[in-house]
Amino acid sequence: MGEYVISAQVSRLVFSILAETNMRRKGTTDWPLLRAAVKDNLDIFFMMLGMGLVCGVVGGGVFYLGFGEWGAMIFGAFFALIGLALFVFSFVATYSSIGYYYEQALLRKHGVEVDGILTRKEADCQFHQEYDKYNRPLGEGHYQCNLLVEFDFQFNGKNCSGAFYLNKAELFDKLKEGDPMPLKVLRLDPSVHTVRERRLANMLKGREPQTPSLIPEGAEISQLA
Repeated sequence: MGEYVISAQVSRLVFSILAETNMRRKGTTDWPLLRAAVKDNLDIFFMMLGMGLVCGVVGGGVFYLGFGEWGAMIFGAFFALIGLALFVFSFVATYSSIGYYYEQALLRKHGVEVDGILTRKEADCQFHQEYDKYNRPLGEGHYQCNLLVEFDFQFNGKNCSGAFYLNKAELFDKLKEGDPMPLKVLRLDPSVHTVRERRLANMLKGREPQTPSLIPEGAEISQLA
């Protein structure tokens, strides 16, 4: 019963925040889509919230019972801080996740297909290496890359620009500045958009990739989109 009450309160809080933000940006709220986005994220929210509360209670209890003993106080305070961090993170992460999935749902339902022009592409690659406790490298390490594309497009007679992170290195390597970019743009807010990667792959079919590639061989591609 208590969990149901908390769930209802959290849902109302998230609804109100997201609805207010959505009203300011787009002038309307698609309540069925918003409810679905909230519902899909409640499980992970309660899991993180529960972990935070458990760590906070355990840490606070150890600190209280061991007050005066530095070891117990430090251990308790450390656990309590972890609990506080998880508590705050559960709200921040859930809010961000709900906003993302709600926007994707809006695009699927209310998106308009337009064509843009690629103005810039950049592969932001960072080398990652793990070490053991003796500071000796474990394995050969690997690169992780964010594949950013930037583009211009026109919507409702206005010039707009946007950016997107591609998920496929093959598409990124084949793209050239000035290429058309198939997009889907939210009808009431063109700042919400996505690249239609399947359509882009069909457009680039048969084109040879850029050489040398901007992406290191064997690099992992971050899934940011």
